[in-house]
Order: sequence, then C-alpha cells, then structure tokens
Amino acid sequence: MPSHGLSSALWLVCLTAAVNCATIGYDYSMMSSINILGAFTTKFGVTAETKGLFTAIQNVGSIAGGFFAGSIVDKFGRKGGILTSSCIALVACILLSTATTKAQFFVGRVCVGVSKSIDVASVPTYLVEMAPPNRRGLVAGFYWTCWLLGAIIAAAVGYGARSIGGDWTWRTICIVMCAPALSCIALLFFIPESPRWLMSKDRYEEALEILAKYHGNGDRSHHLVVSEFREMKENMEFEKLNHYDTWGAWWKAFNNKSNRHRGFVLVSLGIFEQTVGSSIITYYLSSVLTLAGITDEKQQFAINLGQNCVAFVSALVGITLLDKVGRVKMMIFGSTFCAAILACMAGLTAQQTHNQGGRIGIIVMVFLFQIGYSSTWTPISFSYCAEILNFNIRARGMAFYNIFTSSTGFINQYVIPLGLARLKYKFYIIGIVWNVFMAGIIGLTYIETKGLTLEQIEKRFEGVPLNELGDIIEAYNSEKPLDDSEIPSEKLDKEPATSLATKV
Repeated sequence: MPSHGLSSALWLVCLTAAVNCATIGYDYSMMSSINILGAFTTKFGVTAETKGLFTAIQNVGSIAGGFFAGSIVDKFGRKGGILTSSCIALVACILLSTATTKAQFFVGRVCVGVSKSIDVASVPTYLVEMAPPNRRGLVAGFYWTCWLLGAIIAAAVGYGARSIGGDWTWRTICIVMCAPALSCIALLFFIPESPRWLMSKDRYEEALEILAKYHGNGDRSHHLVVSEFREMKENMEFEKLNHYDTWGAWWKAFNNKSNRHRGFVLVSLGIFEQTVGSSIITYYLSSVLTLAGITDEKQQFAINLGQNCVAFVSALVGITLLDKVGRVKMMIFGSTFCAAILACMAGLTAQQTHNQGGRIGIIVMVFLFQIGYSSTWTPISFSYCAEILNFNIRARGMAFYNIFTSSTGFINQYVIPLGLARLKYKFYIIGIVWNVFMAGIIGLTYIETKGLTLEQIEKRFEGVPLNELGDIIEAYNSEKPLDDSEIPSEKLDKEPATSLATKV
C-alpha cells in the first residue's frame, strides 16, 4: 500500500477530535483538582466514601448512556453524536458550577458520564472511518491522547483557581469546562461526515468526494481512493443485508465465532483499560501523595499539573509509534511496565516515606507511571475497539464497550480511596499481579490491526490468515478508474437520510 501522509484537512479532523476529547478529559480530571481543595471538602462534608462516590458517580451516567448512544450515532451520524455529546457537557457545566447541594453535584457528574458515553460511541468511530489505513493509529490515537489535554487544562485551572479562595475556587474549575465543549461545536462547521456513514445512507457521491479530499489530495482517481471506495461499497452492500435495527437483533449477531471474539475483546479491554492503575494517579493523586507524606496543597497541585503535562507529551510520542510497532505489542509493554512501577511505589511507600529521598522517589514513580501508561494505553484502548468492529456494530459496539469500562470504572474509582486508606502500600501489590495477568491475556487472544483497512480487519476476525489478505490496491483493480455505474445515485423512493450535524 503506498505511503500516504495526513493532509491539512485531515489534521483539522484530528483537531476537532482533540478538542472534543479534551472536553471529556477536563470533565473527568477536574475532580483530581477539586479533591485537593479544602473549600470543596468543607462545603459538602467530603469523607473518603463521599470522595469516591463524587468521582465514580459519572460512570453511572456513562453506563446508562451506553444503551442509547450507539443508536444516536447510527441514526444522526458521527457528527451528530459529537454535537449531542458537547451539548450535554454544557448542561453538566451549568449544574456543577451552580451546585449548592450534594444531589445537584451528583446529577451534574451523571451528565458528564452520559456525555462521555455518546462521545465514545461517536468520536473513535468517526476517526477510524476517516483515517487512511496506514495512518489510522496516529489519527485515532489523537482521541484519548487529548483526554490528557483536558486533564492538563483542569490541573492548570485548579492550580490558578486555588488563590481565589472560598467556593469560587471549585466553581471556577467547573465553569471553565464549557470552553472546550463550545470550541468543539464551532469546529463541527469545518469537518465532513464519515464516508462510511454516508454510504450507509446511499450518499455515495458525497462519500467519494470526502475520500478523494482526505485520502487522495482531491484526486478521485487516486489508487487508494478507488480501492477504498470499491472495498467499502462491496462491504456496505453486504452489511445492509445484515442490518440490525434493534439491540436484540444486534446482540443475536454476536452468536458467531468472529463476533464472540470481538465481544471478548470489548469486555476484557473495557475492564483492563480501567484497572492498569491509571485511576490511582489520575483521580486520587492527592491520596497517593498524602500516603507518601506530601500534604502541602500547593505542592500537590504542582505535581498534578506536571504529571499531566508529562503524560500528554508521552501520549503524543505513543501515537507516532502505533503504526510502526503495532497495537498488541504496545499494550503488552505498557501493562508490564506499569506493573514494575507499581512494585517500586509499593516498596517506597512501605519503607521510605519517612525521609525526603523516599518521597522524591515516589514522585518520580508517579511521573514514570504516566510515561509508561500514556505512551501505550492512552492512544490505543478506544481506537483499537473501534478498529475491530465492522460498520453495522461499530457505534453500538463502542457504546457496549463503554458500558463495561464505565461499570469497572465505577467500582474501581469508588474502591481506590478506600483501598489506599486501609491497605496502604499493599494495595499496589494487587495491581502488580493483575497487570501481569492482563499482559498474558492480551498476547494470547488479541489480533494485530496495524496497517490493515477496516474491511481487512473484519476478515482477520473471520479467520483469514494475515498472509492471505492480499493488497487492497491490487484486489480492487485501482488502475481502472471508477465509472458512473459504480457510484449509485441516492434512492429517490427513500426518505432522505439526515444528520443532526449535516449542516454543522
């Protein structure tokens, strides 16, 4: 397959995804800053149990949203899903920033979760469908990588807002969360709909124009564009005959070997992504540092901001490696590396918190953990799931995945502060054993997707060996230009398909 870089138009797609995920990253990570603030703790009488519930309750909304997020994205388009997610994030902003009771704050956090569930169903789906095959890791990796961009903004705002004093310290953090959501809505005016979604609505001409612009520098006869169009059209016509109109029909579709394999990956990766150990650092850094003897509020804010910046840079490095190293190898390395860091943290916390050198060592381990996790797991988890799902089940499959990752996240985030408080350094040992187990499961059961088209990945799950896939350029006769008979007109006897964001 010929080398193909990213056009400026495709970079704009990446930017939109970056801002969108930064919204979710900010919404989720702001609790790390808020949990440090004494004003917030006093306002709502926060205990270890309440802290865990405030942080984890967002997953309840994410679980609930997972049951309808896929339907929204399939019906109104990938852009329609992005728009819906951003609007719900704005509602959450209003509820959180004006909260006077625990109940109102809880509802705001639930809205954050609903926003995330729709976001997860739409953005990774959109990115893998927009990206050229040999750059899909880079493009799709931008999604969760820029979760960290939101985390950096949340940490920076928290660091600056602490000087305000009183309730406006945490309210300011909540208010600022509207900025990335509004930016994302504005950027929707400048990006197209997914070509695969357009094909599913019989809008082949529009789909071809988008493929030409984003994969062929505007050339409709480009070999990659011609081959992709023919492959997508062939696959889409097959999938239209096997469309699942309801969740029940969709669920029955999993009753075959290839989809059971996909289902196993969705469930296991949803659990693994939440239990690598990142939640300890992301949401409860204050508890980790307090356990290590670092209790100064200013120091904790500075460390929180610093580790998020390191994580973001590491994730940017990681997405440049995805299409070279491969997804499976990077997940295995990330899991084992994080296990090693947790072992060091356990030893230092058990023996060295009484001296300055030991406390510095724990801070170093926090940063090293973020380097290992962010350069591997951050760019991969959501994009890998979107890659392995075929078109008919992709949006709902991502929503299904989010149900499992959010369910695990709720339990995980509620248990962590209790585990750190009661088991102390021994809590890290559980993570060490689990991460080694994860690496083994991934190595034995996951399929590598590096360099393959989404349709070729589907064949791999059907059991076709890698060496029998063939080259898409040769298989779809790219030397022969597309003729009019290959580009069906939109059916006139069918109600025109619409998208919430068609004009956006």
